[in-house]
Amino acid sequence: MKKLMAAVAVLPFLLFYSQSVTAVEQEDALAEESIYYIMVDRFVNVDFDNDDNINIDDPNALHGGDVQGIISKLDDLKEKGFTAINISPLMENQDEGYHGYWVTDFQAMEQHAGNLETAVELVEEAHRREMKVFMDFPVNHTASSHPWLDQKEKQEWYIERVDGQTEQAEELQTPWIDGLPQLNLQNEAVIQALTEAGRFWLNETGMDGFRIGIEPDTPAAFVAEFSEAMRAEREGFSLLADWKNADDEGIEQYRQAGVDLLIDYQQAQKLGQIFQAPGNDLTALSDVEDTAANGMVLDSQLTARFTRMAVNQDQNPVTRWKLGLTYLYLGPGTPIVYQGSEVAMDNGVNRPDHRTAQLNSGDEELSQYIERLSALRQQFVPFTKGDMELVGSNGAMSLFKRSYEGETVYFAINNDTSTKAVTIDEVEQGKQLRGLLHDETVRADADSKYKIGLDRETAEVYIIEDDKGINWLFVSFILVVLGGFVLMVILLKKKQKTKAE
Repeated sequence: MKKLMAAVAVLPFLLFYSQSVTAVEQEDALAEESIYYIMVDRFVNVDFDNDDNINIDDPNALHGGDVQGIISKLDDLKEKGFTAINISPLMENQDEGYHGYWVTDFQAMEQHAGNLETAVELVEEAHRREMKVFMDFPVNHTASSHPWLDQKEKQEWYIERVDGQTEQAEELQTPWIDGLPQLNLQNEAVIQALTEAGRFWLNETGMDGFRIGIEPDTPAAFVAEFSEAMRAEREGFSLLADWKNADDEGIEQYRQAGVDLLIDYQQAQKLGQIFQAPGNDLTALSDVEDTAANGMVLDSQLTARFTRMAVNQDQNPVTRWKLGLTYLYLGPGTPIVYQGSEVAMDNGVNRPDHRTAQLNSGDEELSQYIERLSALRQQFVPFTKGDMELVGSNGAMSLFKRSYEGETVYFAINNDTSTKAVTIDEVEQGKQLRGLLHDETVRADADSKYKIGLDRETAEVYIIEDDKGINWLFVSFILVVLGGFVLMVILLKKKQKTKAE
């Protein structure tokens, strides 16, 4: 039923290090994805046989989520329109490494998540649904109990952090990583060990790619070598990366080094600040240089919940999410949604939310909206490959145009505190704009201008089609039905009056 509703709603610069054709094709492929992030231990628990030492009352302990739990939800994620999942690391971890980043063995499966057979099953089941699987791959740190630390010949595999280096983006909160032993990514033996681990996971599971963290100390040369080795191992490999630096200086060298999709948290912070409350101007979003090669997020496992940002502003988080997601899905870049966002999860504090995903909250309004946006994004190519232009603004309402190979679609977001309208005159005569979210039709006025009006805190998507004029047949039908109803009321009143006499 939900698939039918979504269908009805829509009826009516990345470069590989060697500048290869494959990288260009990969850029196009990732532009069409919509990605759902899963923290495995905090998602769904299905396999109770691996629940040793779990404690759901301890926020720092294992809670029991596993790979079988992800498999059980693939149909739901597919129904919401997601084309890929990004999972937290499956490597063997130190005790209580629920997040997957306290790695003790890069080529072994964490037993609490499952085994290699279940990991293979996950990838196969995802591929059967035409969904990709990306895994977080920790390259900067190991657990403090990793065996390498005790091996005398591997002391040069680790380095001390150098004072004065660029700090990470202020909105990122990663206490589970802070203080971990830091790998020397300029050491060839380390590079080889991580490369072999990458090959292991690609070959053993068939995954489609990895997501790494680019910290202030992560060398671009390492990223280039790692990326090239993975692409040589698996055709169609994709490399995603969290850009954790406090500014964008030097970001381009990592794109050149082979990062296919980069999550820029400076950009995420801008989106969050704009959409957390009404009245914030959207014109700053028209500066979209390089964002087509970015993973677009409103929050993540590394930041506070966007829901919390909205609640802190005394706003309805579902309303705020709808407007933010409209831009996330229909603007440039690839949307990445953190688990639980579809039910507007909120942990009540300004810290990352690593609680078990509350997927059965009972409120499906936001989930259904995601389905509709996904359907639009998949149906209209300009939303994934087109150029974007800000064509008009009025207060905190903006109208954006996406164009690709002669096809044009518009989307409007009114982030204002009152009804607003934007007027344009660039649509050719004899055409009308038809809304796909709320089924509104905009026709030219006497001056051949189109006035697009939206209520406060709403959004709409418009396609251009021939002006069909007023549907007199439909109007006549409505008038007949209304007339019949009025006549029936009159006759009933007369009948009651006659009985009374």
